[in-house]
Amino acid sequence: MLYNEEQVHALLPQKAPFAFVDEILELNEGDQPSIVAVWHVTGKEKFFDGHFPNNPVLPGVIQIESMAQAATLLTMIAKKADVEGKRPAFMGVENCRFRAPVIPPQDLTLKATLVMARHGIYKYTGEIWQGETLICNASFSAAMV
Repeated sequence: MLYNEEQVHALLPQKAPFAFVDEILELNEGDQPSIVAVWHVTGKEKFFDGHFPNNPVLPGVIQIESMAQAATLLTMIAKKADVEGKRPAFMGVENCRFRAPVIPPQDLTLKATLVMARHGIYKYTGEIWQGETLICNASFSAAMV
């Protein structure tokens, strides 16, 4: 583990109860920066009270948000000089596919790759895995403002 929960939550602009990354396992700061992170979905998260009572399923929008938060951490670390003092503004998502439900408790592996950075706009690809099962994948973008 490169960054533990305390370190991740200190870096992440989103705070509890809206922080969806707990650890950073891998970080590549090369030509195409990438990150592998983990979110421990316990089932005790407040949104499960309504989605759905007695049958919890992780909402798709929160899956997308967890990938975006992993991408934010990647950008804050790999492009620190470019984004210091800024926060992400989510711009859009494309080609999102939900491939399997997330029923808690689960440890989700979040992967994000920075595919383009230009004029303060950052584009990424992301994936969520549970073990060997691809849960979700998408392309998304953000501005650091």
